[in-house]
Amino acid sequence: MSELTEKQIKTRWVDVKKQIKERPLLAYRVAIPLDDWDKYMHSTPPFDEVNRIYFEIQEDRKRKTLRIKEALSKIVGYRESKEFSRKSGVSDTVIRDIIEEKKEMAGYDVINRLELFLHVTMTDFELSLENPLSVKQYTHEYIGEIATQIDGVADRLKQYCFKLSEMSRKMENDKDWQGHEVEPTYTLNHIIGRLSDLKEQIDSYWKIYVDKNKRIKS
Repeated sequence: MSELTEKQIKTRWVDVKKQIKERPLLAYRVAIPLDDWDKYMHSTPPFDEVNRIYFEIQEDRKRKTLRIKEALSKIVGYRESKEFSRKSGVSDTVIRDIIEEKKEMAGYDVINRLELFLHVTMTDFELSLENPLSVKQYTHEYIGEIATQIDGVADRLKQYCFKLSEMSRKMENDKDWQGHEVEPTYTLNHIIGRLSDLKEQIDSYWKIYVDKNKRIKS
C-alpha cells in the first residue's frame, strides 16, 4: 500500500475525530493516552499514531458488525428483512448485506441502531459501552421524524381541501401530472395511504421500543 500524503493523513484524522466525538468512549477502546487527549483533539498526532487509531477503529467496526450479524441471523430471515428494517431504522438492503456477510464493516450509525434494536429484542444482547443511543433518545428522534412527516401530510390535506372546493365550484374533475382527469378522491386516497404507512411505522416502533421497554422496567 502506498504511503499517504500529509494532506491525506490530516483528512483521515478529521474523520477519526468525528467518529470519536460521536462516541466519546471509543477513545478508550482504541487506547488513546489520556495525557494526549486534548493535544490530539486540537492537532494532528504523529502519522503512525493516526494510522494505528484509524485501523483500530476499523477493527472495532468489523467486530461489532460480526456480533450484530450473528445476532440478526438468529431472528431475521431474508423475507423478514423489510419488517425489521422498519423496526430498526436501517435499510433492508444493509441488513441483508450484513447477514450475508457482504458488508463486513458497517458504519457506527448503523451499528448504533442495530445494537439498540437487538438490545430491546433479545434479552441477552447488550449494547456496546460506547454506543451513545438510548431507547428514550432514539424514540424522541425516530418519532420526531415521523411527526414531521405527518405535518407535511397535513399541509397536503389542507391543499386538497382547497382543491376540492375549487372542483366543486367549477363542477370539474382535477387532472394528474399527465393531464388526465382523475376522481375527486384521487389525492385523498394517496394521503390516506401515506398516513396508513406512517401509522404502521408508529405502531411497529412503539410495540418494540416503548411498550416492551415499559414491561422490562415494571
